[in-house]
Amino acid sequence: MDNSLHGSYSCVEAFIPITLTPLSEGEERLGTRMATDIQLTEVKDLPELDDKVLQTWLRVLDAKLDAVLTLLHKEHGEFSQLPYRRVEISGGGIKIYGQEQFQVDALVEIKTLLPSATPLALYIGAKVLRYADGGLLLNYLPMSEDIRDRIVHYVFSRQRELMRKKRDE
Repeated sequence: MDNSLHGSYSCVEAFIPITLTPLSEGEERLGTRMATDIQLTEVKDLPELDDKVLQTWLRVLDAKLDAVLTLLHKEHGEFSQLPYRRVEISGGGIKIYGQEQFQVDALVEIKTLLPSATPLALYIGAKVLRYADGGLLLNYLPMSEDIRDRIVHYVFSRQRELMRKKRDE
């Protein structure tokens, strides 16, 4: 495990669906984002009801159902086709094992689906540090604390899972 990559963050090895895409100049502004970020909008084509409280609840439920359907579509769409790769992941960066061909300091976008109770589909901006010990080391570009917390949560969940397996052996 490379401490210069992970810094003060815990890291864990895992096999996750992941791919890398080079970013051209200026695309780093896209930043890190969840593919499942959904803006709920008010639905206007529901019939008007006399009971305003019931109508409000129906609109909320309709919006939530639309959000769930969108999430399911994304999970089974582009993210379900990603190849599984061995990685070391932390809240500070990621090491992706393989023979990737990127220049040091190149900007890339990581597309991944972190498996959990609610899979987390992410686009993560990163900078190539170097190639070492069979893997490409990438530092994340600045990201929101919410997304970093979700990555850290995945790392801790995976560590707990590995400890349980080891204890049960």
